[in-house]
Amino acid sequence: MLRLILLALAGVCATHAQLHPVVQFQNVGVFLRLRLPVTDNTITQVVFHYGVVGSASHTSFGLHAGLVWEHLTTIRVDTTDSIYAYADIHHRNGLTVTTPRTTHTPNTNGVANVVPGARRVRAIVFRDDFNSFNRLDWTREVSMFGGRNWEFQVYTNDPKNVFSRDGNLFLYPTLTVDDPRFDENFLRTGTMDLTEIFGLCTNNADYGCARSGVNGMLPPIMSGKVSSEAVITYGTIEIRAKIPKGDWLWPAIWMMPKKSVYGTWPRSGEMDIMETRGNDGPLGVGTISSTMHWGPAWNINKWDLTHGEKSTNSYHDDYHTYKLEWTGDHIRTSVDDQEILTVDPGAGFWQKGGFTGDNVWASGSKMAPFDQDFYLILNVAVGGTNGYFSDTVNWGNAKPWPNSSPHANEDFWNARNNWLPTWQGDNVAMKVDYVELRN
Repeated sequence: MLRLILLALAGVCATHAQLHPVVQFQNVGVFLRLRLPVTDNTITQVVFHYGVVGSASHTSFGLHAGLVWEHLTTIRVDTTDSIYAYADIHHRNGLTVTTPRTTHTPNTNGVANVVPGARRVRAIVFRDDFNSFNRLDWTREVSMFGGRNWEFQVYTNDPKNVFSRDGNLFLYPTLTVDDPRFDENFLRTGTMDLTEIFGLCTNNADYGCARSGVNGMLPPIMSGKVSSEAVITYGTIEIRAKIPKGDWLWPAIWMMPKKSVYGTWPRSGEMDIMETRGNDGPLGVGTISSTMHWGPAWNINKWDLTHGEKSTNSYHDDYHTYKLEWTGDHIRTSVDDQEILTVDPGAGFWQKGGFTGDNVWASGSKMAPFDQDFYLILNVAVGGTNGYFSDTVNWGNAKPWPNSSPHANEDFWNARNNWLPTWQGDNVAMKVDYVELRN
């Protein structure tokens, strides 16, 4: 692979006679230069877009240097890759000119500094620093469905549960009764119709859109869950976040398939980059885990073969960088570059799981089901009866509900004098500094 330096320069005629200048390419040894003369002093800014054809673009502001606008960056490309570039040229009078997209295939004749075995860094597919919350980039879940874990929260699009502040995304659990529209009597006897209350419902499975309190207490907690519009197949997924602290909180950073090409869960896989519990101590904020879910049926899930944990005093005390590195050969997760889990499927996950019968992943690669587009999910759940909060573990504070309870929501809510004091202000929120998807 070649290491190329892109020098991007663009301009437009002062008379605007040439409203569509073209970014031109020029090989200079190991450099690739894009250049246009600039004779127009009304240009106030140039925004460059460039990358490898078939990948997402880099976007960067140009710097004004004499008769040119410049941006300097480094990427790695194969010699057969086509580079594309175009620019948005902004003028003082408000006119914006977008140059036509042009492409170029690097000519490597005479170039000696090939970097053997170097990983191709194509582009940043998606990055969000959460200086604001962009609703075009994220889907906010609005549903009482909890993945059949029968959790105790309703996910909302309310700005008190999902919002950005100080360059962080906050996923903030709150008491349902703190909303003036609801009280305890409503939880026990009212009807929660999410389309009517929040304007939409995103998942109706397991009565996720409408429930009545007379059939079992309504969710006593409101919280936040968001899913990225961006998807990726192979690459690096990186999230810098601070996990929440508070009894029975269940924060997670994970990925699900966009189209589930191999069938319903877990046939098409699930990648849990980070999960933990908000309780104090080694079984709570002192331990994080990563898990891959995969199998031919919901009750044949070989997650236990692809599960790892990492422990410290408390992962809540600071921000940490959680990473998934995903290739056509393996999956690796880490926290602050310390490994949590590495998965090598060998000949394939069907063989790794020791399954018999027809291979449901026969049409895919050896990484199937983990060889398709996945999107990123960030959420803070609460409680649940699937066993993630075991009945047999000493949690420090008594667990308010048995997992076999037919009214676990109500058991949890009735014990709020025990767990609510552990929910201290912003500490209950998962705070996400940034996310980045690179292919």
